[in-house]
Amino acid sequence: MDDIIYTLFRQKWLILGFTCLGIAAALAVRVLRPPPFMSEAKIMVHYVAEGVAATASPSGSDSQMNSQPLDAGTEAIIRSEIEILTGFDVAKIVATNVGPERILAKNGGGNDPLAAAGVVCSGIEVAPPRSAVLKISFKHPDIDLVQPVLTALIQAYMDEHVRIRLGGGIVDATLIHERNELSRKLAESDAALKRLQRENKILFLDDTENSKNEIAEARKSLNEAQLQLNERRAMLGDLGRDTLASGITNGADAAVPSEILNEYSESATELESLRKQERELRHLFTEAYPTVARTHAQIEKLENRKAELEHKFPALTHLALGGSQSSTNAIAGEVNELKRLTATVAIRGAYLSNLEAQVAHVLEVEPKLKELKRQCEYLERSYSDVVRTIQRRQIGESGSSQAINISSVESPTPPRLDSKKMMKLMGVALAGCIGMGLALAFLIDLMLDRSIKRQVDIERRLRLPLFLAIPDTTWTGRARSPWFRRKVSATVTSTAGATANGNGNSETALEPWNPGHHLQIYAEGLRERILTFFEVRNLNLKKPKMVAVTGCNPGSGVSTLASGLAAALSKTGDGNVLLVDMKGDQGAAHPFYKGKPGCGLADVLEPESRAEGQIEENLYMATIRAEGNEKLVKVMPGRFTSLMPQLKASDYDFIIFDMPPVSQTSPTPRLAGYMDLVLLVLESEKTSQHTAARASALMRESKANVAAVLNKYRQHVPAALAQE
Repeated sequence: MDDIIYTLFRQKWLILGFTCLGIAAALAVRVLRPPPFMSEAKIMVHYVAEGVAATASPSGSDSQMNSQPLDAGTEAIIRSEIEILTGFDVAKIVATNVGPERILAKNGGGNDPLAAAGVVCSGIEVAPPRSAVLKISFKHPDIDLVQPVLTALIQAYMDEHVRIRLGGGIVDATLIHERNELSRKLAESDAALKRLQRENKILFLDDTENSKNEIAEARKSLNEAQLQLNERRAMLGDLGRDTLASGITNGADAAVPSEILNEYSESATELESLRKQERELRHLFTEAYPTVARTHAQIEKLENRKAELEHKFPALTHLALGGSQSSTNAIAGEVNELKRLTATVAIRGAYLSNLEAQVAHVLEVEPKLKELKRQCEYLERSYSDVVRTIQRRQIGESGSSQAINISSVESPTPPRLDSKKMMKLMGVALAGCIGMGLALAFLIDLMLDRSIKRQVDIERRLRLPLFLAIPDTTWTGRARSPWFRRKVSATVTSTAGATANGNGNSETALEPWNPGHHLQIYAEGLRERILTFFEVRNLNLKKPKMVAVTGCNPGSGVSTLASGLAAALSKTGDGNVLLVDMKGDQGAAHPFYKGKPGCGLADVLEPESRAEGQIEENLYMATIRAEGNEKLVKVMPGRFTSLMPQLKASDYDFIIFDMPPVSQTSPTPRLAGYMDLVLLVLESEKTSQHTAARASALMRESKANVAAVLNKYRQHVPAALAQE
């Protein structure tokens, strides 16, 4: 399970890429292969013969129809009916009746009957029979075509069934053709009748009689409103005529506007009130009293205004005859009632006019509607007569005991999308791409890429103890394009080349070890593991303790790790630490503090001459080189063997050897036998399992103690799922 999780997360971008490809493929299937429309129908084939009985009724449910299994004989007959239904002869009849142009409109076009019959055949599907009920479906891209084609298919199948089962001479072909023609004409006439009703907004043919009754009721209601209006006018006399004249003069008298009528009524009411007030004041005061005089002046002013209005509008004199406020209000109410009745008469008159216009329009198309209705009734009677004639001939010729008939259980359903096949194709496309991504991910991780990737690979493949796993601090876990990776690789290579192949200016080409380096914590961790290794084996008092650091391929971080380990061991304060550069292919310089190249190994072993090789307190560095020059020794094992007595007799606590990569031609396997401990640095996802196994075997042949350090490993699995 850990291996599966690791592979899934390590190859997550590959899997996600194939998942996106699968989604795109599923969408492409939806666009390029849209689902067709389909209609379904059910028919029952009845057999009344020896040993065979009907297994279900047309009105029963599907579960009842399918409850009884078919015997071998009945199943054979049912399958023969399916062969008739899906045969090319039936498809040709359907193509001819429906029209090849309609069938081929969305399949390339054309009017070839054979091509149309092929399209019909390819769209027919019959569900596997489980009873005498056959479930038929027809699929086509045209939504308006599937239902008519399925209807024509069932009808053509019934005709072909009669021709084959009962014999070709039993039913005259002329009757079959006549029935089909009558059916077509009946459908056309019925469609024309419905279209004419829809265009003229006639729901039923008897709407004309209803409209006539509505006109009579509307005219009666209008007459009643007109009679009430005339009665009101007669009661008011001239006032009613003048008030409702709407600006039309009657002789010399002008019409009385409503606002004048209101003003006149208010003036009469106020005048009556002032006169009453004046009578009460005269009992108490004389006529010269200011209040009495002011009241008298107001009365005269209102009388003058009233007389002026009566002179201008003589019809107002009728209001004065009432002599009281109640009479004035009553007349005003009568005037308002006149207005209401006038509006009622106008509304009912407009309604009557609209009804009369509608009836007039209906009367224009009524003859054509009746003619179409009579034609439909005639065609329906003729069709029924022909069908009865065909049925009588079938029964008369074959005998009722031998009759084979077919009945419809379910008429063709309205068209709907058949997305089942499309969803299967989309699912296959999506699942196929995801499966391909998963298969490729596991193929790469388990078969093609046989490199050391995790700590568990060292334990499984190499059987070596793992001292430390150092993560790749430059890795972010993001997906990067191949050209970006090549650019980064070229940059690193050019930088490494400038460092290794400097033109003698080693001070600028080397990068010193920084005690605050981000790998310092891992160097200290490796130091603790090495100290524990020697303590467990009671070698902590041995001096010097020689540790070799090597790898399987260049660039695995051997020099950096050796430098860091030497610096970390020098900080313990227990003794001096010597770092020896044993690499014969990188020049005399070593990337260490302040870029100093160090001195010869023979010089640093003598206390009097080691000052040049001291880097800092307790830390020295040397390289194997010939006496008097800076050329590397060509035969390193021989030179190293001659120095072994001096190395063992030196006062160093630890001697760290930066060894060349292990290979069949390098001296590292032979020199490993002189070491107390050999650290094999393996670069994660770069060092192959086979190379690491060969290197481990070569050093074990020298009876060396080998331990592994995994460098630059990448934590692909989230911390919550990681087991390492």
